[in-house]
Amino acid sequence: MAYPYALHKWEADKAYAVGDVVRANPTGYCDDLSTPNPNCADGSPAKFKNNTLAFKCIVAGTTDSLDTYSTFPNQEPAFPFKITQKLVDGTCTWEAFEPLAEELLRLAPTAVIDLFEVYLTQEVNGGATTTLYYHAGTNGLTEDIKFGGQTYPAVPVEIAGFEFSGRGTLPRPTLKVANVNNAITSLMLTYNPLGAKVQRIRTFAKFIDTTNFNQQVPFAVESDVADALTTEGGDSLIMQTFNDTSDDNAKIVETWYIDRVSGENQQFVEFELAPKIDLVNVSLPRRTIEEFCPWQYRGTECGYQGDSCFTVNDVAIAAADKVVDSSGKVTNDICGKKLSSCKKRFRGGVDLPYGGFYGARLQA
Repeated sequence: MAYPYALHKWEADKAYAVGDVVRANPTGYCDDLSTPNPNCADGSPAKFKNNTLAFKCIVAGTTDSLDTYSTFPNQEPAFPFKITQKLVDGTCTWEAFEPLAEELLRLAPTAVIDLFEVYLTQEVNGGATTTLYYHAGTNGLTEDIKFGGQTYPAVPVEIAGFEFSGRGTLPRPTLKVANVNNAITSLMLTYNPLGAKVQRIRTFAKFIDTTNFNQQVPFAVESDVADALTTEGGDSLIMQTFNDTSDDNAKIVETWYIDRVSGENQQFVEFELAPKIDLVNVSLPRRTIEEFCPWQYRGTECGYQGDSCFTVNDVAIAAADKVVDSSGKVTNDICGKKLSSCKKRFRGGVDLPYGGFYGARLQA
């Protein structure tokens, strides 16, 4: 079942029954966290919560007042971002769940839709910053698709290798795009595709925008059909437009990066994708566990600007023993990169800017 935000807005001081569902507000909010307006007064860009989960009432009750959430983003509860997490709101209790999972568990789910967004930036790829949108044209959907108000043209592509396994290696999927009239080759003359971010968005046909379907549904006023559209039991029939289950929050987003061009000819261009951790010259974590402080002495991270100077062995240097060069720098003032060196300079300060890891090795 779909739970579009327009029909499942959270409301303050409202009584909810067990089973009722609400959605978090997807609207951007400003830095002060109290103005739910994407056009911030100070000109700063709006931030987005991007919470795609839905929240089911598991304990009936009444929600808190707006005063309680006056300083919260969008003036609503801080809904969790993990499934099964619970939130107490007044006398109500909400539990997070993934609407997409309900569709997956159905005996006959609707068609799976794969949408792709390729981000090309001037800093990484050269050329003007742009975003390419398309869908794979599978599952019998060969026309343009609209999802979340964005149009995704159908492009002849083949995708493979997205499956995850428990063998300890991350997948390196391939994306093969038709090179009709050398269109992709020409694009690569303008942009270097390596490092471009590719987002794969997975959803179901029932969740795509209503504008994808024929809305020319005949209708009549209730008074004209009151006697005609009834069942044998005397119940009136309600006319309903097709695909009223559109929900642009019902999606799974995967992020990949183009690692190399694995094939190119007049028929197609094949790209090999990789997660960010597998990119060349990228290692995680960026900081390694080591016993010595990596910060530059008297640099931004270090923060020490005191007059007291010490040798590499943490021995104080008297004023008469300081060796000063032409720029005024004390050349024999050298940090030992140890925790004791940090304590000497900051005189036992509680919040030391020490960049090493205390437990990496016992230190003097």
